[in-house]
Amino acid sequence: MTSVNEHSLLINNHENNENNQINQRNNNKNINNRNNINLNNNNNNYNSNNNNNNNNNNNNYNNNYNNNNNNNNNNNNNNNINNNNNNNNNNNYNNTGKIYLRKKKKWNFRKKILPMIVILIITATVVCLVVFSLPYDSSNTIYNQSPFVIKEDDNLLQLAMNSRQNLLNIHENQTISKLDFTILVSNPIGYWQLATFNGKNNSEPQQTLFLPLLAAAVNWCINQNNDPHCLQMAAGPMMNDMSSIHAGILMDIITNAPNQEFQTSNSTGFQSWLTKRESIESFLNSYDLLGNQTIINKFYPSNSGPTATWGEGLAQKLMGDNQMCPYNSALLMLNLVKSGILSEGQSYMTDLISRQTFSTFTSIGFGLPPGTILHSVLGTSSSTKDLNEIAHLVLPNGGEMIFSIFSNGYENFGHAPYQSSILGNFAGDLIRSLGIDNGCPSKIVMTSQDTNCTVAGAPWTLDTSIQAYNNSFLYISGGVTPTSTVTWTFTINVTGLYEVCVWFPSGDSHTSVSYKVEPGDGMIYFFPVDQVHYGARWIRLDSFFMVAGNQPIISISNRGIDPSKTIVADSVKLTRWPSSKGIPGFSNDFVIAESPE
Repeated sequence: MTSVNEHSLLINNHENNENNQINQRNNNKNINNRNNINLNNNNNNYNSNNNNNNNNNNNNYNNNYNNNNNNNNNNNNNNNINNNNNNNNNNNYNNTGKIYLRKKKKWNFRKKILPMIVILIITATVVCLVVFSLPYDSSNTIYNQSPFVIKEDDNLLQLAMNSRQNLLNIHENQTISKLDFTILVSNPIGYWQLATFNGKNNSEPQQTLFLPLLAAAVNWCINQNNDPHCLQMAAGPMMNDMSSIHAGILMDIITNAPNQEFQTSNSTGFQSWLTKRESIESFLNSYDLLGNQTIINKFYPSNSGPTATWGEGLAQKLMGDNQMCPYNSALLMLNLVKSGILSEGQSYMTDLISRQTFSTFTSIGFGLPPGTILHSVLGTSSSTKDLNEIAHLVLPNGGEMIFSIFSNGYENFGHAPYQSSILGNFAGDLIRSLGIDNGCPSKIVMTSQDTNCTVAGAPWTLDTSIQAYNNSFLYISGGVTPTSTVTWTFTINVTGLYEVCVWFPSGDSHTSVSYKVEPGDGMIYFFPVDQVHYGARWIRLDSFFMVAGNQPIISISNRGIDPSKTIVADSVKLTRWPSSKGIPGFSNDFVIAESPE
């Protein structure tokens, strides 16, 4: 038999159900199945609690009844709260006789909305920084997909253009008139600054072709599960002796496509052979380093003969001559020396292309301070005057740069290594303009107008020239009496090894002169220098150990000079080598602290 309390509670539940239906209509069915489940659970809880605590049921009935009456008087906007209260009353009807009201949660601006806004702003900022930090060209395309961050730098470009124009002006666009370049400068923050002029203009690479060949050879060795230097017997002579024969051997091995007797491009097997020959380009393209370059032909004479014939001749006609550009060449050098690709072979490749400054293997090296670490591949042609170089350098102070230059500045007047020395001015001038050499060992430049430069004997004539170091120089003819000498006297403040270089303007009426060097150790050295050619650049005599407090002397004289010829006195430079651990000429950068492998 149903008690009064139970009957009253059933009535209350009936009223609640009616209220729930009204709320559902007014709030577009906001109460879902979960509410129905909770209602069933509430009834179960009621039955259990009813059996255990009738007195509490009466009290709770009255509370629920009053709450329901109050809620029924509220407007439709409060129906949600009324319904939730009723459900929560039944749900929380427990043994303690307490009623817990479950309120609808509201969005808190400070605790929820504001943090979401902040997170969105931070995310958008990071995305913008990443996107805008990528280097784009004029067509808004990213320069490359390399693992390095590369940014165009307007100041670097302006200084590089100034250095370029200075070089062209000095030589009056005669010795050199073309100089396309791409320059990368390592920034301590962690990215590379970029400046490029005609950087994507292609030129015949000459022997700079050997750099992508070396990379492809190392890649081939690695793919064959061999050591990166597995083709050293061919790669070594190619890089150390600039041997085009060994370069041809490498190409045949890498592509597995030695020259064959194809008569036409329709000959059976030619297209398959040509596809194999394109494997070097495919390798570079896989790292986004090919661009619009053509690297398919051998450099002749090769192991196939002095010129391209048969299949190689057909390929050259179809694909054109080999073409490389400063920009992609610079990126290739960057990736090779900084382990962007082929990290297993990084040490091997940099060993093969390590060069001395003032050598036949470089041009920009003639403008670098002694002790500079230099990795370079040089390409020259006496017939076309091509003078190309792809180089990576680390100055004694740790400053790091990459130069990729394609020019027509080769001079074939003999006297190696100065035929290809003209780009040293461009590199040295730019390095000084950037201040990258700050912190390198000291250097002293003394002109003929310096007070420590003296004339003894017959007077020398003062003249001006754009090729002179400071636009002025002295000259004298042979046969003038009494014999006359110009002497540059230096004072050494720091003991060390010093490189001695001389500068002069060239001229057809000039002749060879002997520079006399007295380093202060009691010895005397003589160095003949041809002043007819290779002017307006530093010509190295040698390096000498000089002690602090000593006064080394460099001098020239017109003694024995042909009366129809003249000699000139311009400037002398002394540059100290780096020194470490008491070893003259030793730089800490010479030691590889940790192998990149």
